[in-house]
Amino acid sequence: MTDHDHSASRPVRIGITPLWAILGFTFLNSVGSAVVYAGVFFLAKAQYGFTQRDNFVLALLYGMTYIPAALGVGTLLRRLTRAGVQPRTVLGVIMLGMAGLCVLPWSAQALGLVGTGEGASAWPIWLAVGLYSPLSGMLWPIVESFLAGGRTDRQLRGDIGKFNIAWSSSLVVTLLVMGPLVEQYALWILNGLAVVHLSCLLVLRGFHPAPGEHAHEKHHAPRVYRQLLAFLRLMLPVSFMFVSTLSPYVPFALEQLKLAKQYHTPFVAIWYAARVGTFFAMERWHGWHGKWSVPVAGAVVLMGSFAVLVAAPMLLETASALIVFGIGLVGFGIGVGVIYCAALYYAMEVGSDGVDAGGMHETLIGIGYSVGPVCGLLGLAAVATGAVRSLDSRQGDAATLIMLGLVTALSVAVGGLAIWRARRAKAED
Repeated sequence: MTDHDHSASRPVRIGITPLWAILGFTFLNSVGSAVVYAGVFFLAKAQYGFTQRDNFVLALLYGMTYIPAALGVGTLLRRLTRAGVQPRTVLGVIMLGMAGLCVLPWSAQALGLVGTGEGASAWPIWLAVGLYSPLSGMLWPIVESFLAGGRTDRQLRGDIGKFNIAWSSSLVVTLLVMGPLVEQYALWILNGLAVVHLSCLLVLRGFHPAPGEHAHEKHHAPRVYRQLLAFLRLMLPVSFMFVSTLSPYVPFALEQLKLAKQYHTPFVAIWYAARVGTFFAMERWHGWHGKWSVPVAGAVVLMGSFAVLVAAPMLLETASALIVFGIGLVGFGIGVGVIYCAALYYAMEVGSDGVDAGGMHETLIGIGYSVGPVCGLLGLAAVATGAVRSLDSRQGDAATLIMLGLVTALSVAVGGLAIWRARRAKAED
């Protein structure tokens, strides 16, 4: 056998990727989550004059392209690995693709493919988001497999907590920075994100070529962990249904509340900051493991806070509504944080903790990303077609109430199913 043949037959080096590399890579890529999901609705409104309907459709596009990518990434990665492509290389290719998509809107304008100013064609942002989303859907399950690979129970618990803090704090920082820049520099924010993704290639040098071997003792987790995972796999898409409904709606709610535009994204960062605090508390305190009270309380706080956020702009005076809206954002962040953290923890403890477990986790998030905008669009369509009369000539109020009703009905139905399944599982013990 020649030296070349011998090197080609060597197995991929597998080991535990250092936590600093995973956290650094996660923090940087979460800037993309802040800009292309949480912030894109503000960018699209400022740059292209998007309406609330446009933003809901954009959110739907994000969710519908995210789901198949997250669901199929495990199969795709195994095929690529058999063909000799290392998972770390796949991450590098994803970074290059994301960077290219971020500069697409600016490039289209610079090359004269679209006009400038109000009424300019928005196809670059539709194309960029429609292709960026599936790359994101593939990205996070792979990162989660590197996080879980080779880590045992105690280490895994602590590192999952640090992972959650890393990505969620990145969103807070990014939204605070974006605030004063959105109106004048929307496309340059996306160009800056391209630089961030390219810088991730340097951090990837700290990754092993493939995730470490997965420990097996977690398959002996208490039965209650499996019951909680079943409950949370129903509640996780519900929580992101709320997120995906709220995100396109907030820019218009804050406008109605007379908040200056440069403070919009920093104000929205309140709920992201509350989620960071929740992740930190759950990483420090492990007394919630195996207990039903914590995820159930998180679900109740989430639903109540969402109702406050939708009702406050309609029922209260501007000044008091803004205060109540801020309190609602805090509760919303706590509720989303509890459900997300617990869902990821039990998924890694109970299921296979490779790319498939991460893929299922992200697929459920994608489902929530898709259902929320559909409810918003149905509300707007009901008013636009005359099926429902507007309230005091304000179509937004009627559409918002319909959206709230649909989202609440779905959340109650799914939450009831989750609790019924949990009670049945406990009865079978």
